[in-house]
Amino acid sequence: MDKVKYFINMPVRASIEMIKMRLGYKKGTTVLDNIQREELEKGIEKGFALCQPRGAFGRFIIKEHQTDFIMLENGQVLKSNSLARLLENSDEVVLMASTVGKQIVDRIVYEINEGDASLGVILDSVASQTADAGLTWIVRYINQHLYREGKRLTKHRYSPGYGDLPLENQKILFDLLKLEKLQLALTESYMLVPEKSVIAIAGIERIDKCE
Repeated sequence: MDKVKYFINMPVRASIEMIKMRLGYKKGTTVLDNIQREELEKGIEKGFALCQPRGAFGRFIIKEHQTDFIMLENGQVLKSNSLARLLENSDEVVLMASTVGKQIVDRIVYEINEGDASLGVILDSVASQTADAGLTWIVRYINQHLYREGKRLTKHRYSPGYGDLPLENQKILFDLLKLEKLQLALTESYMLVPEKSVIAIAGIERIDKCE
């Protein structure tokens, strides 16, 4: 059985309120006239139509766990004090990835550079929130299965490039998840392509140890 599971069409729809918040709108404070409200709503719906949410996750055993690094079952080492602390009660990790595809990213670039910059900003917010919502959807999917084992994922997830986990670790996760199967690529500076794509790490814990 393949170690990595892929989702080609994830039923993901980001929160409209979160999209608006990312755009700087504050409930009860930001006032829009009817035309502005209609343009915003149309832009958000266009963004949803352009998103093609896909994802993947894999479950890996932690072979060695020290205060400043973890070693996975295949010998790959992730050096980070913060990640090690997050995984202190975990014997396994889940590596996961979410993307909204190339179509909306290309449209964002076009609108900002040559078309309607305001629409481009709206689409950018939709794409970012949808990519994050994709990870949340994957977490919920995994937890549904882990609960049968008396386990669950850590409440927090960690991504390369944050805290003390260098961005170059994306290469390790990219290769383990074989993300080219989702039509993703990695640049020489370890950035994911298309841009609105995210990778994260979470630990698997026994529920009785977390109570």
